[in-house]
Amino acid sequence: MVRIATFALLAASLLGALSAPVSHDTKMKIAALNIKYPGFGAISTDQFHRGACRDIEYSSSDAVVAINAAQFGSSKHGSSVCGKYVKVNRADSDSAHYIYKVVDVCKDCEVNSLLFSERALRQFSNQDRLHIDWELIEDVEEDGDDNNNTSKPRYKPDSKPELKPYGHHTGRTYRGCGTWFSDTRGSCGVDFSQDEMIVALNEAQQGEQRGPDSQCFKKIRVSVKSDPSNSVVVRIVDTCPHRYCSYGQLDLS
Repeated sequence: MVRIATFALLAASLLGALSAPVSHDTKMKIAALNIKYPGFGAISTDQFHRGACRDIEYSSSDAVVAINAAQFGSSKHGSSVCGKYVKVNRADSDSAHYIYKVVDVCKDCEVNSLLFSERALRQFSNQDRLHIDWELIEDVEEDGDDNNNTSKPRYKPDSKPELKPYGHHTGRTYRGCGTWFSDTRGSCGVDFSQDEMIVALNEAQQGEQRGPDSQCFKKIRVSVKSDPSNSVVVRIVDTCPHRYCSYGQLDLS
């Protein structure tokens, strides 16, 4: 899904469900140093290229990670976690951990989640999505544990003064999920083709993807404002992140 435009949403079944404002309670601060987060880890086979960390070049074959947008910070304001490292272990086993460099932001990842290059995730799991524990560290030298595996991009960026993220604290752990994303499977968890009549609904109106308010698989009638009689019906299979789709907008196949 590439082009984004604002359309009139005319499906009567969705008018009530799509009118709720987005909650601000789910916002989360940038990931802090030496704080352990529980979440998910996932694998990407097509996202990795030169991304949000503009001064870091890397290859899709490198063992690197991207952090979810909520905890990534802002590259523009010098408060991102670009160039730092994450120390990761499986949530079901803390016997070994792996260290990867942060090279990008994952705009579609849930809070506390990481997106791994295939080479990175395959170092400790054959799954495409699994529970992980991870923490952000300034550099590999911070890790005093000998029981680790460290991976860095093969490409070295030009040396530049490092901008310190604001408000870092210590002593916490994060748990989340990691997964991989492609243009043939969206947040609703079904496979699709870009040739189908499908759409990604903006994040504000999508609702929790696995909750009762989710709009997954519902249909929307879309028409051009200048010609309401010219319309198509599309099925919701994905979420368009708030950075790209504001309230009322769609990302069409």
